[in-house]
Amino acid sequence: MLACSAMTPPAARAVPKETFSIDYIVTILPENPQIARVRWELAGSDEINHFLLRFHPQRVQRLQGSGSLESLAEGVVRWTPGGPYGHLTYRVAIDHERGSQHRFDSYSAADWIVTRARDLFPRINVDWDRRGNGGAKSRARLLFRLPPGWESATAFPVIGPDTYFLNDPGKVLDRPRGWIALGRLALDRQEIGGTMLHVARAPGALLHPKELFGFLEDTLPSLQRLLLAEPQILLLVSAPDPMWRGGLSAERSFFVHGDRPLRTPDRTSPYLHELFHVLQPFKAAPDGDWITEGLAEFYSLELQRRAGLIDAGAFVKALGYFERYGMWNVDLTQQHDNAATNNSAPLIMYALDQRIQRATTGKRRLDDVVTRLAQHPTAVTTEHFRRVVRQVSGKTFDKFFTRQVLNGIPPSLANLQ
Repeated sequence: MLACSAMTPPAARAVPKETFSIDYIVTILPENPQIARVRWELAGSDEINHFLLRFHPQRVQRLQGSGSLESLAEGVVRWTPGGPYGHLTYRVAIDHERGSQHRFDSYSAADWIVTRARDLFPRINVDWDRRGNGGAKSRARLLFRLPPGWESATAFPVIGPDTYFLNDPGKVLDRPRGWIALGRLALDRQEIGGTMLHVARAPGALLHPKELFGFLEDTLPSLQRLLLAEPQILLLVSAPDPMWRGGLSAERSFFVHGDRPLRTPDRTSPYLHELFHVLQPFKAAPDGDWITEGLAEFYSLELQRRAGLIDAGAFVKALGYFERYGMWNVDLTQQHDNAATNNSAPLIMYALDQRIQRATTGKRRLDDVVTRLAQHPTAVTTEHFRRVVRQVSGKTFDKFFTRQVLNGIPPSLANLQ
C-alpha cells in the first residue's frame, strides 16, 4: 500500500467544519481494464446547489446521476444532486495519446494502469448556499475496487485498503489530484530530507530505486531549501512503453518513463527537473515558460555540481550542450519549443546567476531570486522575474534581458567561466 500527502496545515490555521461527505469510487474490472467505472456518493450536501463539471467529451460515457443533469455545451454539464444524498456515475476510457509518436500520458495495460486524477475526474466548480458565517466543506475519500493482486498508489494518505483521504485546503470540495498507479506494482519508499519519497513501478520499468534514493539524498534537500518546500510525502510513478518517454509533473507527484536514466548525456537529470516543478509554488505566465523550464533544467545540473556528483569539467561540458542545442536569435518569452526552454533558457539562467554574484560581490545569487518567487507565489511573467532580479541584485540588467532573452543571443561562456 502506498500513499502521499501534502503538509499538514499549521495548527493555528482555522479549519472549516466539514459539512458534507463525498466518496469517489473507481472500479477496474479484470476483463476490461481500459475502462474505469467511476461513482460519486454524496451525503449531507444540502447546501450544495449544483456542480459544474467539464469532462473530456470523447472519453466519458454513460453519465448518469441523481437529481438533474443539464448539458450546457459539449463536455460541460451542470449537475444538481437534488437533495442531501446524491450519486453520479460515468465511465472513462483510460488511454490518452500524447504527441504524434503513439505515446501515452494515461494508459492501461493488462496488469497495470498509470494515469492522472484529471483523466478520471472532470474539472469541477461548486455552487453552494452560504448560510450564516459558516461555509461548506467536504470530507472526502478516494476508493479503488481492483482486480485480485492489484495495488494502488496515489498522492494522498491511506486510511484503509485502497482507500485514501483527500485534503484540498482552502477548497469547498476536496478532490483527487496528481498521478495514480494501479496494478501489480513494485513499491518502495525512503525518507529524504524530512520527506517520505514513495516510488511505484509498473511491470517493465527499469528504474533502480536504491540508485534513485542515493542520488536524491545528495540533491533533494538543497532543492527543498531553495523552494521553501518540505512536503511530508512525494510520489514518483515509473512505467515502460508505450508511456510518454519523458517526465511529467503533477500535484505532489510526478511521472518519469521507466528507462530514463538518473542523468542524461548532457548531465542534467529528468528526476530533479520534474521535482523542481512539483515543489515550485509558482507557475509560469504565458510569457514565462522560459523561466520555469529554464530554472528546472539549470538546477537539475547545478544541484549535482554542488553535491559533488559531477565535476567542473562535466559541468562546463553540459553548458556547452546548452549552447550547441539551444534555439537562438528568437524571443524566448514567446517560445515553447524544448530547444528554447530546456537548452537556451538554462544557459541564460547560468549567465544570470554569474552576473548577480558579480554585482553583489558574492552575497546574492540566482538562488535568492528563486526563493523570493517561492515566498510570494504567483504566475511569473518575464517582467515580474526581472523585477525580482532587480530587488535581489540592485541592478536592472536591462541590456542582459534585451540581448539574451528578447533577442535570444547566447551568452559567451568564455566570459563567464
